[in-house]
Amino acid sequence: MPPAIAALLQQLADTPHTRAQLVHAHRGTGWFFPGLAPGQPIDAEAITSELRAFGITPRSARNAALAAQAQDLPAQVLADLLGLHTNTAVRWANYAKTSWADYLAARSV
Repeated sequence: MPPAIAALLQQLADTPHTRAQLVHAHRGTGWFFPGLAPGQPIDAEAITSELRAFGITPRSARNAALAAQAQDLPAQVLADLLGLHTNTAVRWANYAKTSWADYLAARSV
C-alpha cells in the first residue's frame, strides 16, 4: 500500500466516530453541543435524555443556574442576556432574594 494512503487510513482509524460524519465539515459553527444536522445545535429532547442517562436532572440544574445568575446580575441585564421577559427576570431576582437598589443608588451619584 502506498505510504500516503496508509497514512490516510491510519488517520481515519484513529479518528473518533461521531453519529453524523458531516459534523466535521462544520467545525466552525460554534455550537458547544452540535446536533445531527450540520451547523445545528442538538435538540433539547436529545440532550435532556443524554443528561438523564448520567443522572443529571436538566430542570433543576436550569433553575439553579438561573437563580445563581439572578443573584449576580440585575433583572434587566439577565433578561437581555438570556432572552427572558423582564417580568420573568424580576421573578427570578425575587426568588434569589436580591436587591440592586444599593447598586443603582451608588451608580446615580
